[in-house]
Amino acid sequence: MPINYSGTWDIVDNENIEGYMVALGIDFATRKIAGMLKPQKKIEQDGDSFNIKTLTAFRNYSCSFKIGEEFEEVTKGLDNRKCQTTVNWDNDKLVCVQKGEKKSRGWTHWIDGDNLYLRLKAAIHYTVGCLCQNIASDCEKQITKQTIAAISETAFRQCDIFAKDLEAFARHAKRNTVTVDDVKLTARRTTALSNYIQQKSEELALSNQELKEKRKKTAAKRKSKDMEPEEDNEVED
Repeated sequence: MPINYSGTWDIVDNENIEGYMVALGIDFATRKIAGMLKPQKKIEQDGDSFNIKTLTAFRNYSCSFKIGEEFEEVTKGLDNRKCQTTVNWDNDKLVCVQKGEKKSRGWTHWIDGDNLYLRLKAAIHYTVGCLCQNIASDCEKQITKQTIAAISETAFRQCDIFAKDLEAFARHAKRNTVTVDDVKLTARRTTALSNYIQQKSEELALSNQELKEKRKKTAAKRKSKDMEPEEDNEVED
């Protein structure tokens, strides 16, 4: 039986939320307000039926659906899109696909321990769009929106495959944590990517070592200073 998502969830951290809202075309003022909010999500689940409410001091949003059944959704209060939405199970994950005039929209929910995670697909579209713009500028070429959408979809699917591989490698090694070695193993078939990951791994290890040595020196200096005897101040008549 699928996992039970019912409960009240308070936001702990946002990563790349600004990029996500830019990708949705949300105006500057709304983005700044949304960035300061601390949303609370209330989920009611009855088997394959869901009612999800996102509550904030600025605006609330609710959505009801049944797994596998397409429904019309209006993202009122967000970017006001009208789309045909379908949510399906992917093992214990909830995967949402939104079809409409804007490509590469959707989200994935999953629970790990006591935390509820939400990955927003448009954030990948935004990042891919920025990279494509930089490449197009350097090459003096044009990249169509359809091409960016296709690359975004490919990247999203590949990231999902990588995530499953990383989990499998860690589980095979009887670990609960994904390590750098797992990432290297995932990229082993792509020489350029494997070399890049190896280089970044070495740079990160060197940076961490330098930081540890700096902290040791600082601690040693502080300890040495604390051990110095205080000089007596003599007053002459």
